[in-house]
Amino acid sequence: RRVLFRSRRGFGVVLLGAALLPAVPAHAQGDYPAKPVLLVICFGAGGGPDVVGRIVADRLSKNLNRQIVVENRPGAAGNIGTVFVLKSPADGYTLLETTNSYNINPFIYRSPGYDPRKDFVPVIELTRAPSVIIVGAKSTLRTVKELIAAARAAPGKLVYGSAGNGSPTNIAMEIFKADAGIDITHVPYKTAAQANQDVMGGQTPLAMAALPPVSGQIRSGLLHAVAMTSDRRWPSFPDVPTVAEAGFPGYSPLTWIGVVAPAGTPAAIVSRLNREISAALADAEVRNRVRDTGAEPVGGSSAEFAAALAAEYEAMAK
Repeated sequence: RRVLFRSRRGFGVVLLGAALLPAVPAHAQGDYPAKPVLLVICFGAGGGPDVVGRIVADRLSKNLNRQIVVENRPGAAGNIGTVFVLKSPADGYTLLETTNSYNINPFIYRSPGYDPRKDFVPVIELTRAPSVIIVGAKSTLRTVKELIAAARAAPGKLVYGSAGNGSPTNIAMEIFKADAGIDITHVPYKTAAQANQDVMGGQTPLAMAALPPVSGQIRSGLLHAVAMTSDRRWPSFPDVPTVAEAGFPGYSPLTWIGVVAPAGTPAAIVSRLNREISAALADAEVRNRVRDTGAEPVGGSSAEFAAALAAEYEAMAK
């Protein structure tokens, strides 16, 4: 009886101890990733985030020896995909690739469905690139000066396309319009690819586009690059002038692409993802492929990305 009592008492202590332990994921963090990882791109196929995301995901799959499943969930300037990831388990198996819209949308939409300051943890910044004002190959608008003159000759009659209300390209053009004192009507598209296609086909006179998805068409002559939004000429397109050169010093909105995870994702997993994605960005083939799109690889720590996001949030508020 004494032995049996002790055994039961010991069993009770084991149960009590187990109850007090924190919940352990089905797959231990040390085994991460133990299954495929979903990378949600909150913009449509063919845009800059899609192009860059698939390049990085391909290399990351090899580095982790696990499939990185890329899924596009566009809509509402990124809100739909962002909220989807927010509602996913914070276990490192659902990640969000996003852009400046992440910090812009809270000031554009009454209820974007998330708070960038507390609902996600930054993982890594992938790339930066300028936007570019594009027109069709047959357009007579070849320079910033000609564009401004056309807009002033018929206020509100000239239209431009972008990736949607609140998209980085929309904001970049609105800042330019304010600086130049011109009125150009905005035509928001659901995806950047649709906007760029309509400019190429002549249905829309011009667009403000992220550089990566249109770099090929610019090089082939299907689109004409009027000007870049970088503060100096971009390395991959040294012959294309900047808006700043046209008399707007200080104008330099850039588009970043980065990866975040739902708040509560274990720090060890965030650190592992940062290391592995950094290694992918350091790969010579990946860097060349990214630069071929017109973007520049960034990398860095999750803390550096967090600081950049916080600074941009304050700037967007203003």
